[in-house]
Amino acid sequence: MGQPSAVALLHLRRLDRFLKHRGLHRTADTLERESLVHFDAAHLQKLVKDGRWSAAWYYLRRFSPLWEPEGEGTNQQYTSLLHSLSDDSMLAFLACRGDEGGRAASLMFPGPSSRALPSDDAFRNKFSETIKRHDLCHSMTSAQARASVDWENIKLKTLEKIEELLRLHPDLKCSLRMRLPQRVPTLSEIIPLGYLSSLIVRGGLVQ
Repeated sequence: MGQPSAVALLHLRRLDRFLKHRGLHRTADTLERESLVHFDAAHLQKLVKDGRWSAAWYYLRRFSPLWEPEGEGTNQQYTSLLHSLSDDSMLAFLACRGDEGGRAASLMFPGPSSRALPSDDAFRNKFSETIKRHDLCHSMTSAQARASVDWENIKLKTLEKIEELLRLHPDLKCSLRMRLPQRVPTLSEIIPLGYLSSLIVRGGLVQ
């Protein structure tokens, strides 16, 4: 999903202001989170603290356009965090489903004897992190290994990655937080003109 157009952002800001004026704060909060006009770092951090890895990955992935133009370093940090969330989501699937997770680990991440991955030293040195993650997921075939996953440490490391990403993009909150209109917008300012006209023609506009 790309960044909303300037016109779409204007309508979103007006709608947000209108909802808050009517006391619909929960709806306004949902609007802000479901659009690309406001990146909620606290929301992402809470998803990680709650162990909701897939939801955290999905939320962060939607904001990829924010980091693409910012330079190689920031983009690499963003990509690293995405991969980390994806890996933790897979680990949670394997570790938290009991025997079902163990069987999935055996099928998806077979052991060294299966030749699923090259075993030569050059490959293992070049892709050490990939090998390490594969071996960890394979270990989830063991009930003892599944029970011993240190989720608190994983959460801590992931939160540190989020903080590092935010440090590389210090103006993120102020540049993305919507500046609300000074007055409450009218309905005609919230609804796109073409759609408003069609409602009037059909007699579907409620005063």
